[in-house]
Amino acid sequence: MPTTKTLLTALAVVSAFALTIPAHAQEEAYLAAEQSGDGSLDQTEFKTFIDLMAQSGKPVAAKLKASGRYGLAFGRIDKNKDGLVSPTELSALK
Repeated sequence: MPTTKTLLTALAVVSAFALTIPAHAQEEAYLAAEQSGDGSLDQTEFKTFIDLMAQSGKPVAAKLKASGRYGLAFGRIDKNKDGLVSPTELSALK
């Protein structure tokens, strides 16, 4: 079970991530990562999305990638707990 510190760190990363990414860069990474054609990101696609954002120089994405806490961030963003992150769920972070 994750510790409170781990959960707070993941929350801070997700919150900062949403505030620092220009909409067009996020959209391009989202479209590149979304491979299933369903319009949402599963956990594997979410990892690709974060990695692409980190590669494009987004500091918060780079920190998330370095920490390896993809699952915690994914769980925080996936508000309806359906195992997918939709564009609506990502945009709700702003």
